Amino acid sequence: MQPKHKALLVGIIGVVVLAGIILYSTYVGLKENPDRVQQVKEGAEQYLSENFDESYEIVDTLHDNVSVYDQFNYAAIVESDQEDFQFLVYEHSETGEYMDSYVAETWEYELESFLKPLLHEAYDENNIKELWMTFPKDIEHQLNIDKNNIPPLEENDLNPIIRLTLDRGEKDQDEAKLDQIIEQIQEEFNISSGHVTLAFNDSALFFKDSNILKEF
Repeated sequence: MQPKHKALLVGIIGVVVLAGIILYSTYVGLKENPDRVQQVKEGAEQYLSENFDESYEIVDTLHDNVSVYDQFNYAAIVESDQEDFQFLVYEHSETGEYMDSYVAETWEYELESFLKPLLHEAYDENNIKELWMTFPKDIEHQLNIDKNNIPPLEENDLNPIIRLTLDRGEKDQDEAKLDQIIEQIQEEFNISSGHVTLAFNDSALFFKDSNILKEF
């Protein structure tokens, strides 16, 4: 084999090997690690016993394998025996301390309760496929808030991230209605900035409707 052909073959093999390494690393990163799951469960149980008087149960775990949250990769999902309310307990990725998302979930519930009637009126409840929102999960730690005395959402200028998916294509007034809803959010909760995505679950194979993105 000529040297030129040898070099080409070595180059092809190198690319294939590199691609294999990248794919394997991606697979390992996406796959749930049983040891980490057990670790976060044990850490969460200890955290709950030390920081909560009420009885809470770990009902599941969350593996954030697509980096939705900056604060953790693994979290325990905790549920109260007394109320239909869930929050997360996790080891913070920067500090290494265990924390909970109780305050963030409380404010998310408050915002969701306000938003749902507006969205149902604007887009029809039957068209709402998914509503997802989040505040920083460590907001309690950032603002040094006592979870036994959580202030109303409007007393804190927070930046929510909201994603609404409609089970249909885009219509003419969708963006205008979204602008009106954002104004109502700002007025009701004194929120100066945030990010809202309106997505569409249309049935087109090609030229699907683009998401509407709003920064305010």
